[in-house]
Amino acid sequence: MILVTGHAIARKETEAAVERLAVEHVLRSRAEPGCVSHEVSRDVLQPLRFVFVERWSDMAALQAHFRVEASRKFAHAITELCEASPQMTIYQAEALHTG
Repeated sequence: MILVTGHAIARKETEAAVERLAVEHVLRSRAEPGCVSHEVSRDVLQPLRFVFVERWSDMAALQAHFRVEASRKFAHAITELCEASPQMTIYQAEALHTG
């Protein structure tokens, strides 16, 4: 399992646009092969901070996701709308306990 975490901090004037793009990206990504889950939420202590958590079946599925033209357009657009470059970390993970 591949786990991806990340965040993007919108500027106040771009908050609505970032939210719209984030939701579109999540909904599209969920339909991609190998996407186990893909979520976006807001940091309750920093409301302009959008937090992404993704789970992919394997690295090949994540790499295919990165090659999707809409994913590349999302990354470019979100970077332009945020106060700093979005951050992302990729982990190789296995569940230790479920339930």
